[in-house]
Amino acid sequence: MESVLTGIPEVVACHVISGSADFLVEVAVANLAAYERLLIDQILAIPAVVDTRSTFAIRTVKTRGPLPLTQLR
Repeated sequence: MESVLTGIPEVVACHVISGSADFLVEVAVANLAAYERLLIDQILAIPAVVDTRSTFAIRTVKTRGPLPLTQLR
């Protein structure tokens, strides 16, 4: 399933998470109509997907790249 999700061009990030869901999938689409098409035509078409929940960002307060962490040895 990971390879199917990451093979969708609109998927910009895919995280394996703990809790009741298996994945947190971040997508970039032009509008809600495009999101609906993506959800119905591609994500819900994956046989292993039995449930989805959607959350939308209203506004970005702060964003930045990865934290500059150094690997501990």
